[in-house]
Amino acid sequence: MAKKGGFFLGAVIGGTAAAVAALLLAPKSGKELRDDLANQADDFKDKATDYTDYAVQKGSELSAIAKDKASALGEQAGDLAGNVKDKTKGSLDKAQGVSDTVLESFKKQTEDLSDRFKKTAQDVNDQVDELSDIAEDTSDDIFIDVKESAKKAKETVSEGVVEAKEITKDVPEKLSEAKQDGKNAVKETVEDITEK
Repeated sequence: MAKKGGFFLGAVIGGTAAAVAALLLAPKSGKELRDDLANQADDFKDKATDYTDYAVQKGSELSAIAKDKASALGEQAGDLAGNVKDKTKGSLDKAQGVSDTVLESFKKQTEDLSDRFKKTAQDVNDQVDELSDIAEDTSDDIFIDVKESAKKAKETVSEGVVEAKEITKDVPEKLSEAKQDGKNAVKETVEDITEK
């Protein structure tokens, strides 16, 4: 797009320079020459204003889409962080409870070591298994939340791209129209000069 814009700008400037040179070199009276130059300048000014307004409008629309999508992505990231924090805290609380239970169980088990040795080993294994299950469940939940948040973020970005394409779909047509207007203006100026 930058190449096309640069080409268009060069075409307009070159066309304008050619028109001014042709007008200055044409055998006209001073008043006629000044009137022709003033008319051409007004025409170019009007066209430039129209294209500037169009560019500002499209820029505002694209800016609004970008702000909207950035806000949505920020909310999604905040939700994910909150979910991860809550699940991690819940898991830690459960683990602390199980850990306290294990410690208390050890204290009770030492009173009757011979009778309870086998039972204690099984209780510890069960509680370790429970800790492992808690950690596994929490990591699974976090993975699912991260995966869903990534999917939502991808959808949000895709929506932004679709909206931006919709807003800018007429830009190539306007660029072509602007090029044609520049060519026509130069052609009209040259025809005016050669007729007189």
